[in-house]
Amino acid sequence: MKVKMEDVAKLANVNKATVSRALKGDSRISSTTREKVWQAAKALGYQPDAVARGLSSNRTGLLGVVFEDLSRPWVGLFLSGLDRVISRQNYSLLVKCSGEISSQRNLVARDLLSRNVDGIIWIAGSTPDISFEGSFVSVGTESLLGSSVMIDLERGAQKLLKIAQGRPFVVDEGASPFFKGIENFLEKPTMKSALPIHILDSTHEKNMIGGGENIVLCGYPDLARILKCYCLDWPAFDLGAIAGRLSLNAIQEKGVRPEKVMVVPPLYSPDGEVISL
Repeated sequence: MKVKMEDVAKLANVNKATVSRALKGDSRISSTTREKVWQAAKALGYQPDAVARGLSSNRTGLLGVVFEDLSRPWVGLFLSGLDRVISRQNYSLLVKCSGEISSQRNLVARDLLSRNVDGIIWIAGSTPDISFEGSFVSVGTESLLGSSVMIDLERGAQKLLKIAQGRPFVVDEGASPFFKGIENFLEKPTMKSALPIHILDSTHEKNMIGGGENIVLCGYPDLARILKCYCLDWPAFDLGAIAGRLSLNAIQEKGVRPEKVMVVPPLYSPDGEVISL
């Protein structure tokens, strides 16, 4: 027998309207009641009708996510962080790859518009040339279409300066750097003749290094621990979670909706411990 909303309401000891609002993430419902409703729905195996929900709310329950390159190693972590946030609101993801050509980016964006997505999370470089009334969140690139989630290069550089203690840096930036432009925030060394710290920031670091405490490997914390070197990590999971929250807040017209959120990248020691400012 199919579980109905009335069954969830009875188990949670609330009325049907409260169940409906709780499952939609309505801000008028307290977190305690919302959790009680979700637990009841889970216990009964209740699945909201996505079509009916879309008709009643004028939403599709779809978020488009656009990457420039799906083969990058952090894509899974980003999607995990994003899904953790949006799945509680019964949202589904439509994942696309844009490539590097601007015309292809525009085609991908327009395809998402044709599917009536409620929001777009863009992590594919320059934002597309579109007009979109829904939620638009750009990750890594500032955008006038909506909110932007950016890496705080200045704070990241401050962490690097802390471990350098006046020593010079040599920045080796590959074709697809995690922290493009971070050298602009690194102060001039006070110990110019000292052994430099090499910052390796590309997608090919694995073939370039032998490890050691004079190396900062960007974006590969597991490899950095094996090689016993520092790691300035790209916080993919956190970026995904933040992008998801901003997108939902805009769609549901609640919560904070800043134009820009700055995320400080974590720096790990050769032993894998977090280094704070």
